[in-house]
Amino acid sequence: MGNPLLDVEDARERLEAWRANASRRAADTQAASAGLRALRVAATDASGGVEVTVDSTGAMADVRLSARVQRMSLEQTQQAIMGAYRNARVTLAEAAAEVVRETVGTDSATGRALLAGFRTADTEDEEGRY
Repeated sequence: MGNPLLDVEDARERLEAWRANASRRAADTQAASAGLRALRVAATDASGGVEVTVDSTGAMADVRLSARVQRMSLEQTQQAIMGAYRNARVTLAEAAAEVVRETVGTDSATGRALLAGFRTADTEDEEGRY
């Protein structure tokens, strides 16, 4: 039979390792959450005539139009705004993935859950930028 004192010490060491791991994961999750909330990214459309900024929720926070827009039709301008917006959402998803990769890891359950909110049809598009 094993030494009961060694068994108790082994159990204490395992408990302390578990606590340290749980504390590290909690700190990493908080860092990921704070990093994601702080995200704000901008992207342009393919022509460079429109720049859209989105906040961490993917909501449009700003739109900037260059002089090129004056030479565009209304329909082209609308398409440029939507293209820049979609590109900004793709850029946001990429930035979110980087934050998660550096904190909790993209392969962890926490990382996958955090990134789920950043996936949209825009980020899944095989063609990339608009």
